[in-house]
Amino acid sequence: MAIIRVKRGTTTPTTSNMSYLGELAFDYNSETLYARGISSVLKIGGALEKVYDYEGYSYYHSLVYPFDPDYIYKVHVIASTYGSSVDTSDTYIYYRTSSYSYLYGSYISHHVNTEDTVHDVRVGKNTTAQYLEDSFVSGTTITSGITKVIDFEISPTFNASLSDTQQWIAYGKEVTTLSGQGNASIKMVDFAHSVNGSLGSLYINPGMSVGSPDSIAVTIFRMKRK
Repeated sequence: MAIIRVKRGTTTPTTSNMSYLGELAFDYNSETLYARGISSVLKIGGALEKVYDYEGYSYYHSLVYPFDPDYIYKVHVIASTYGSSVDTSDTYIYYRTSSYSYLYGSYISHHVNTEDTVHDVRVGKNTTAQYLEDSFVSGTTITSGITKVIDFEISPTFNASLSDTQQWIAYGKEVTTLSGQGNASIKMVDFAHSVNGSLGSLYINPGMSVGSPDSIAVTIFRMKRK
């Protein structure tokens, strides 16, 4: 049987790595196959392509990534504390340009919890900090730490034409609960953010700075929009 070899490496290839239309390259670190298109490199197979990931011990994470209006993005955040300390802060996200300039926008956050089953809403307009009202609700004694899981999509919108992206819409869900406890309380949040400008950076602060070790993991996936 004939053997066909393609270009290979440990990172996602770019157009500078692939000279010919239809040329293939294999990232054996993520076990993903790519092909050279007319103006970009396309993942072969699967709807979502992982384009960014981070894991570390910190109470926040700041990242620069060139969000492209030809794609829809999915962001997944896992943040945890360790121990019995209580932090009652909300998550907030700054949407920024690639040079860290803050983008203004509006947010709405609707939440409910297992302790009092009260539905509540928090809103804001023309602000740089976009909030999720997801702080821990007391009621269950903490023995092992607080955990937040935040999952949301970021989509471009259009203004004067289908190539004129000025506004980015983020929408998703968040869960605040406890680590290693069967009696854990749950707070569930539905949220939406609308921000104006050229999106090139995110600052994510889950609001759980209670001392080391606070951990955070951030993964970004994208899906071709057209």
